[in-house]
Amino acid sequence: MLKKWDVAPAPNEKNPGRHKLLIKGEMKDIFLIVKKLGSLCSRPEKTSGEFNFIIYLSKLEMDTMKKLKAITSELSAPAPAAEADDAFGDEPAPFDSPKPKLKTGPAPAAEAPAPQPAPKPAEQPRPAPAPQPAPKPAPQPELPPAAAKAPPPAQPHVTARPTGNFVPSAASRPKKEEAPQAAAPAPAPAPAASAPSISSRIKTRWSMELPLIPTYSFQTLLAGSHNRFAHAAAMAVVENPGVIYNPLLVFGVPGTGKTHFINSISYGLSASIGQSNIFVTDGIKFSKGVELAIKEGGVARLEELLAKVKVLIIDDVHLLMVSEANKKYISKWLNDFVAQNKQVVVSSVFPPKSLAGLEDAVGFQFTQGWMVDLKMPQAQAYKAILNQLMQGLDIKLSDEEANNIFAGASVPFSEVGKTLENMKKLEKFVISSMPGVTHAQLLDMILGFGETPVPAAITEEDTHHVSVWRPSLQDSAFFKWGIFHPKAMRREADFALFTLHERAKELGLNPEWSQIFIEEYDSDELYGIPFKIGNYASEKNVNGVIILGPQPTSALGAQESEFRHITFKILDSYLVKCAWLAGDKLKSKAAYTKILMDLV
Repeated sequence: MLKKWDVAPAPNEKNPGRHKLLIKGEMKDIFLIVKKLGSLCSRPEKTSGEFNFIIYLSKLEMDTMKKLKAITSELSAPAPAAEADDAFGDEPAPFDSPKPKLKTGPAPAAEAPAPQPAPKPAEQPRPAPAPQPAPKPAPQPELPPAAAKAPPPAQPHVTARPTGNFVPSAASRPKKEEAPQAAAPAPAPAPAASAPSISSRIKTRWSMELPLIPTYSFQTLLAGSHNRFAHAAAMAVVENPGVIYNPLLVFGVPGTGKTHFINSISYGLSASIGQSNIFVTDGIKFSKGVELAIKEGGVARLEELLAKVKVLIIDDVHLLMVSEANKKYISKWLNDFVAQNKQVVVSSVFPPKSLAGLEDAVGFQFTQGWMVDLKMPQAQAYKAILNQLMQGLDIKLSDEEANNIFAGASVPFSEVGKTLENMKKLEKFVISSMPGVTHAQLLDMILGFGETPVPAAITEEDTHHVSVWRPSLQDSAFFKWGIFHPKAMRREADFALFTLHERAKELGLNPEWSQIFIEEYDSDELYGIPFKIGNYASEKNVNGVIILGPQPTSALGAQESEFRHITFKILDSYLVKCAWLAGDKLKSKAAYTKILMDLV
């Protein structure tokens, strides 16, 4: 039952129209509010005092207030339920991407991301739309079972009116490239004993904990021949952590459901042993976080935290950046967990035999326990999962359209989810100018499967158009971004920026963006380019980055999918959006539509 709520302005420098929705209620109320308000919402956060949850709204208009009042009125009716107490993380989840072979190396400690404001939740810009609770080991004490009946909800007090114009901002960040599914998991009960407050979590400039996706649970996981053994092993870990399958390695190519399994295991364990006993991270966040803890003198606090938890879960373990500085700590903690019968769960796009080099580097055998693989589902199961994704987003495609666009090519579900999310965003922008447009037509606008191929070579006429155009350099713009291009491809980068601007105007978007930089990268350098891009983007404090893909004949061009995957992961950890433009798509309208949807 929703006990009370309030709305108040919470502007920041990137979104002056941002508001905060303060709620005192149960987790199921939060899920319903987020589902109803959709892309306006950030991920819910725990707070203390008069309210126990806070959600940031990227904008607040009259129809939003009407909808909010209707929802809160519905939720104010008494209902027999115990109050759940979940903790939420500080960072978005990374992308699920192709199998990397590219060497990246450890993140240089001297090039750390800018400090994150802490600890007040109201001072942190939050990404949106899909809320993603993370398994923080800091739930508040459980309410007494015989709590008094709550008073009627308070009427909100709004003192500022946000503009209705579209302005891309950090607060509008979509969550996620993982598509929402039809049902949400049951919230984990709070432990009866008092636990440390959220502020006692390790607070450095780099959040190590990985937020979870509310809709990725065992209830929404479709089991079949493609994941049967993994499902059985995951359930065994939830029922008896640290007993049989330890460590548990879940591996499979991108789009086979590794992230769904990681979330399902995390939610299952949080229900049985409590969220405060689980630490969920990924390869990049963990290794980079240890580097920064060493530099900032926080290793002792981190070690104390890990000593208290009973389960360590590392998604994308193949992206661990092992260095001389962090190696001994990572190795010690992993080995201590197994020696003390505390559960370790990891996921990887690499099969076990390909992890030998990482095992040698970190001094821990990820393959010493139980290994289960995930495969792409057969046609019937694939269509069932695809239908679940589309239903969750209210997307209407005929069986023939769904088969031609996704199922026929067995597109990885990580890409399917991102594409469907982008399509829904595009629909909001063009619905007034294209009232009869179908979802299949919108997907064509993003994917370009109906486009006639056009040579990507830049002509003299193209150069002339670019020469008379100048990008916006407003310091006051809310959305700041930059572009990286391979060496000797500055002309192509300028053309891409000009074409992107023109495409934004065609779609009716308000391009109040400021271009901060145009930087080149060496496409023949295999080592460290993704982290150099991430560090530079963080130093420039941009919201988004466009990357012009490498030349096919270059060293990185031969591994473009791996390069793209790692770069997206790193930029996501820096809270920077990323859009990719392949060199052969320089003149594709669909490619620029996709870039715009990736960035807004």
